[in-house]
Amino acid sequence: MDQLITVKAMKERYGCSNPTARKYLRQCEPHMENPLCAPLWAVQDWEDRRTAIPASVQKERRNKRKTGRIIVPRKW
Repeated sequence: MDQLITVKAMKERYGCSNPTARKYLRQCEPHMENPLCAPLWAVQDWEDRRTAIPASVQKERRNKRKTGRIIVPRKW
């Protein structure tokens, strides 16, 4: 059986209030309602979906893609 994350564990993990911890657990798919809990892998998937790449890293990735030859059309 998978390890289950409860409201108390979620509250300690993120340092949030009980209502916020319950909201976070309900966003995990799948979750159980009575008692409110979710498997550890579902919580980790939820965290991965909420993780964003910093703007500086995105900018660097965008710049690396444009390393090809640039042809500028000129009229003479």
